Amino acid sequence: MARETVDAASSLSLQQKARKFIGWLLHRDGPVRNWRYIPTHVLLRKLRSESAEMRAYAAEGLGGVGDVHAVAPLIDALTDNNSTVRRFAISSLGKIRDARAIDVLIPFLQDEEADMRCAAAVALGELGLTEDRFLTPPVQVIEALINSVTDSDRGVCAAAVVALGRIGNSQAVSALDALAETTDSEWIRRYISEALHQIEEQNA
Repeated sequence: MARETVDAASSLSLQQKARKFIGWLLHRDGPVRNWRYIPTHVLLRKLRSESAEMRAYAAEGLGGVGDVHAVAPLIDALTDNNSTVRRFAISSLGKIRDARAIDVLIPFLQDEEADMRCAAAVALGELGLTEDRFLTPPVQVIEALINSVTDSDRGVCAAAVVALGRIGNSQAVSALDALAETTDSEWIRRYISEALHQIEEQNA
């Protein structure tokens, strides 16, 4: 009798574990419904690699997967001692478009490396592409990008102009008009013209 009780309890325990495992598989954030789970898990392990090259590969790959579970680890990677890892982490955070990244990316617009500032401008442009951006515009993103249109590096300037055009908020118009009057770069003026056209179309 005691043996049967133990067997029954053991069987119940296995059933509970099986149900728990199936529940995890079918959970909205689990691997069945969220196909990104498995590649994300693999890349997050590589993001902790001792190899900077492997960490950079992982940081870049996570942006392509686009899983929000990677946001916090990518934010942590922004302090990596390798600049390539940091730059790929910035780019991937932009591709994932999670608002948690906004406040941590804005300071990179002041980074001493132009490539890092450019990556931040592009990423913030992606983060500004929310569906409700006309009703509740990401003000901090727009203001940060407006400040970057006067960056000393033309690549950063161009990235900020393009980002503002894609976001399409009319708050950027005066800053773009002012830049068009002061810049001596013909191709920057072309970017400005296109950006102003995009803003006009999106606010028509």
